[in-house]
Amino acid sequence: MTNDKNIYLPVSGIIEQVIPQGRDVSLFRVRTQMPLEYAPGQFFMVSVWGAGEVPISVTSLSGEGNTVELCIRRAGLVTGIIHSLKAGDALWLRGPYGNGFPLDISGGRDVVVVAGGIGMAPLRPLLKWFMKKREDVGQVTLLYGARTPDDIAFRDEMEGWKEKGIKVLLTVDRADKGWKGHVGLVTGLWQEVHSDLQKAAAYICGPEVMIKAVMGELFLFGMPEERIITTLEAHMKCGVGKCGHCYAGPRYICTDGPVFSYREIKNHRLLYLSR
Repeated sequence: MTNDKNIYLPVSGIIEQVIPQGRDVSLFRVRTQMPLEYAPGQFFMVSVWGAGEVPISVTSLSGEGNTVELCIRRAGLVTGIIHSLKAGDALWLRGPYGNGFPLDISGGRDVVVVAGGIGMAPLRPLLKWFMKKREDVGQVTLLYGARTPDDIAFRDEMEGWKEKGIKVLLTVDRADKGWKGHVGLVTGLWQEVHSDLQKAAAYICGPEVMIKAVMGELFLFGMPEERIITTLEAHMKCGVGKCGHCYAGPRYICTDGPVFSYREIKNHRLLYLSR
């Protein structure tokens, strides 16, 4: 997607709403001074005046007016300051950057979306896109693992996802007294996936150890390497391939990615540089 704006210059935005999504995670709904176009899987460099900026994956779907949604985990100085903000405070967004998810590989196929923890954030707009294009894809199954039931992001939206044809499978590392679902690794949900994985496509985001395990198992199940897709993170500082913080061999995660196929990274240290 392209913008009329210069993506190297930040756009100001006002926080409209802050919605908690679990421990140290909140969804920030930001109204920008102009509509921004972006694709699922892209990211913005988000800044607080005088504090610095951090790369944050977009959590909304483009075309929803001047509103951009960003799911942010408190994990450092800048994100800590962002978490101290409230409705009416200002944020600045520079971008969007990155390549985004390849959507063409899902055409006419069943799709498996695998998320772990905060990895649900960049996959949410992908699910929204599939819900808008239900006639163009087969069965869409979400496998989502979180630490505890309270850490499941967007739980209040999941009934709506199910009504629009998304099969939702959840698991947690530690259950509470009210949890009736699966407990254990997200890879323990495979038996509930009824798609032919050799013919399907997969999109994955989560902790590095989960990404490696899921990509490897999908390959063993017979899914082609080019249809096993993940999005990586690194300690980006610029977002445009100049600072070198996310450089790994001949690639930059910020400009060559952050989305890669298993074929691109299975033997590459990109997978070990992320997170």
